[in-house]
Amino acid sequence: MHSQEQSELRRRLNRLGKRRQPAEKRTVESSAPAGLPPGDGIQTPLGETYRMEQFYSMEHKHGVSAMGDLLRCEGQLAADIAAQSNLRDIPLKDFVFLDTETTGLAGGAGTLVFLVGVGAFVEGGFRLRQYFMRDPAEEPAMLHALQEDLEAAGGFVTFNGRAFDVPLLEMRYVVGLQRQWFLGNEPQFDLLFPARRLWRHLLPDCTLGTLEREICGVRRTGEDVPGDQIPMLYMEFLRTGDGKAMQRVAYHNTIDVLSLVTLATQILARHSPDRLETLVGSEALAVARWHQQSGRTRHADQAYKKAREEGSQALRLDILRYHASFLKHHERYEEALEIWQAWHALEPENPKPCIELAKYFEWKEHDLDQALHWAKAALVSLTHWEAGWRRDQVWAEIEHRLERISRKLGRLD
Repeated sequence: MHSQEQSELRRRLNRLGKRRQPAEKRTVESSAPAGLPPGDGIQTPLGETYRMEQFYSMEHKHGVSAMGDLLRCEGQLAADIAAQSNLRDIPLKDFVFLDTETTGLAGGAGTLVFLVGVGAFVEGGFRLRQYFMRDPAEEPAMLHALQEDLEAAGGFVTFNGRAFDVPLLEMRYVVGLQRQWFLGNEPQFDLLFPARRLWRHLLPDCTLGTLEREICGVRRTGEDVPGDQIPMLYMEFLRTGDGKAMQRVAYHNTIDVLSLVTLATQILARHSPDRLETLVGSEALAVARWHQQSGRTRHADQAYKKAREEGSQALRLDILRYHASFLKHHERYEEALEIWQAWHALEPENPKPCIELAKYFEWKEHDLDQALHWAKAALVSLTHWEAGWRRDQVWAEIEHRLERISRKLGRLD
């Protein structure tokens, strides 16, 4: 550990009333403070660290899914969902599920990673290892022991790990081991982004806690501790040496890692074409847009049609808007016509569907009367907008269209 960081930690610990003892003076028996979850002292060339290990069968249910359900999903979907080609050839069984607990939720050079949960599929089940730093001086040993599990990973599954967990571990390897390890370049399936795409319309937020309850069916017990309290509890542990609160922190981390497996299973399942009929409207819309962006036109069309069964007016507007754009892009104007009309009926104060209808009748059908009708309807819709430069700009564009159509009608007359 960098000398400046050691000095700062000593200062903070002294202020808390307990001077840290050098780790090398501890025996194996005394190195596990009272109350810590059961584990083992792991010897490394850089000293000793503490590791807890649990094993779960493939049939173990965490919420709505069993651990082994993930391995029955289509592995290549992860690469398509994350838009990362380097995930394409990695079997799901080779992923490592990674979650960290730290001394600060904002990250930064002074933030320590004191607990790392690493889950992996092994022979017959799922193994969870948790590396715990009993003292800041143990950081090099913990990182050294951890790297064996990380190096064995085909790729990582995280939740916001791309922005938080992985960069923070990279930094700690530089500080603690003087090792420049670009973990961020490793294949990573970060579940935060597909979760937001699937459920941002359905849920109040897309935190892991909300997704656990509403999507994964996970209910945490009273053993849990809120994430924002974890840094304070770790500092209290360093001050007192009482490890009882660390049992709650270890439980929190355990559930986080297991929930990554269940959440990954639910995300992959919802993107599977044979699960389309089970999706609610917002999920079907997200899947439709994903197919569209990936060039899978037929699947996108099917998902848009499924999404249009949605009853919520606010979401139906999004569905109609995206589906109409999709149909127009593929020059399926007659189908888009029906969508634009439905959109206008649902949102008469929006001139956009009227403008699209005016364009269609002017340039595709050459029905100038209908084109004139819809251009005038667009102006009526625009009267609902607040006065301002944006309204003035759209108004001028519509007036220009009306003048052009009127001139065409005059020539025809």
